[in-house]
Amino acid sequence: MNRYWLETYGCQMNKAESNSLEMEMLESGWTAAESAEEADVVILNTCSVRATAENRIWGRIGKFKSIKKKHPHTLVMMGCMAERLKDDIGRLAPAVDLVVGTFQKNTLFRLLQQAGAEVASSKLDETGDYRFSRRHAKRDDYKALVPIMHGCNNFCSYCIVPYVRGRETSRNPENLFKEMDDLVNRGVREITLLGQNVNSYTFSEAGPTLDFPGLLHELFRRFPDAPWIRFLTSHPKDFSDELIDCMSAYRALCRHIHLPVQHGSDKILRAMNRKYTRDIYIALVEKIRRKLPDVRLGTDILIGFPGETEEDFRLTLDLLNRIRFDDAFTYYYNPREGTKAFEMEDSVPEKVKLERLGEIIELQRSITAEKKLRRVGSTERVLVEEISRKNECEVLARTEGDEMAVFPGDSSDLGTFRTVRLTGLRGGTFTAAAAE
Repeated sequence: MNRYWLETYGCQMNKAESNSLEMEMLESGWTAAESAEEADVVILNTCSVRATAENRIWGRIGKFKSIKKKHPHTLVMMGCMAERLKDDIGRLAPAVDLVVGTFQKNTLFRLLQQAGAEVASSKLDETGDYRFSRRHAKRDDYKALVPIMHGCNNFCSYCIVPYVRGRETSRNPENLFKEMDDLVNRGVREITLLGQNVNSYTFSEAGPTLDFPGLLHELFRRFPDAPWIRFLTSHPKDFSDELIDCMSAYRALCRHIHLPVQHGSDKILRAMNRKYTRDIYIALVEKIRRKLPDVRLGTDILIGFPGETEEDFRLTLDLLNRIRFDDAFTYYYNPREGTKAFEMEDSVPEKVKLERLGEIIELQRSITAEKKLRRVGSTERVLVEEISRKNECEVLARTEGDEMAVFPGDSSDLGTFRTVRLTGLRGGTFTAAAAE
């Protein structure tokens, strides 16, 4: 067996872990199959955050079960869904040969040697702590996802992450800086520091405790000419004044913050166990914008949580109108077995959830469009990411604020910074031209 097919679902942490796994496999003599039908081993790195993510995986498992009849292969399931259902996969999906839990990914090669054996509970025992990989970016990447912490201690009532990723553990900064050194020397243009709750990074194995702002200070001391640095994801309760000062002090820190608020009603925020109020969140945003007036602010909005009334929903609409986010990821509540919210009555009918979600989406789209239109004519530095799928004579680039811009270019522009003038909007994407 030496040909693999790897599919990754879900968050950027999963993508980073898949990158690390793929580099390990290539260095161990494996080759990437040209199609799933030709692979000796198929690996599904799964997500369990929402039911829709898991439903997609069930569909893929059915697909590979069919492929197995014509082309036998080893089917591996890893990631958060594998962790959540680790005791049941053998019964629910006999086509899956190996199940790799969150804390077992470093033993995958040993498990692959046992391919064909029945999935047994002994393979699913989890011992030891989560171990960070040494590298997370492929050799030809000009953007890198770099985990700095893993797990979550917050236990938001709707969220499965603490149960499938475990409690928070922070990466040794020296190991992080070794990876950073390699990335900077290779000319990587953008590095995103990852964590389920990146702001709560804390490392104190030896010497004084290093928090997230302290880590950033040390990063820029060691790498004064660092490329663009981003970080995901932030929890509002841990977004400190010191972190705001860091973003003001270091220009390489992109002026973009994804700061999930989830809801505009204090009653629902309490039920979600978010540990802040509406007023606390608004005060934090005002503080950020005073210090960083050019910041682009994104958020998450969860509609239809158990107990949400029309008044609660209207408070969320009001919050969007008041804060005027640059962008928002919006979704409606789906019960997740294993979470505290699963024990609550799912009191909002799906029809009402969809209607409320539609209203939220419509409002946010209008706010986003209005804010973008006001910036037409301005000059932006962008990182070119890919050739446009709609026009091979154009390239797509990302702004510092995590927005897309399209302008004339070719493959020689890929992975480079360009300065452009925003000329208009094509849907949600800026059109641009080279700045004179």
